[in-house]
Amino acid sequence: MSISNYKIASISLAITLISTTSAPTTIASKVTPPLTKCFIRVDNPHLSDSIKRQKGFEAVKVNATSKCDKQIRNLSLTVVIYKKGFLRNHEVVIGTLKISELIPAFQKIENKSTWERCKSRKPSQYLGVAYAEAIINGKRMQTLRVRTDKVIALPCGT
Repeated sequence: MSISNYKIASISLAITLISTTSAPTTIASKVTPPLTKCFIRVDNPHLSDSIKRQKGFEAVKVNATSKCDKQIRNLSLTVVIYKKGFLRNHEVVIGTLKISELIPAFQKIENKSTWERCKSRKPSQYLGVAYAEAIINGKRMQTLRVRTDKVIALPCGT
């Protein structure tokens, strides 16, 4: 077989595999709904006006909000700020808000204390990730990590 025959055979095999694996799912398949409706929203990175006003310097900041349809206890709402790098993103700072007492259902909890001081005006790109852990109905539960919508360029070298 010549090289072009191998390519044709490879392409036809790939088409066959794709057509057999992309068949629609059967009606009998069932999706398991989540046990709770707990949400985390993470805001895009920004330069903090309040830190500039209160402390007198520029800082990159990321806020996150958590809300759950069940009462929870021992909440840890964590926000991580990353600086975009060439080969990988670099962790800048981690901030965790911990609340041990009972939090009523549908109460909004905000972590607004995760920030890092700018050391220069060098433009850098930032993103944020948030996740939470809490006890719900006597079981320790953890959310998936939620990432900011955008990677934001800010005049803030950390």
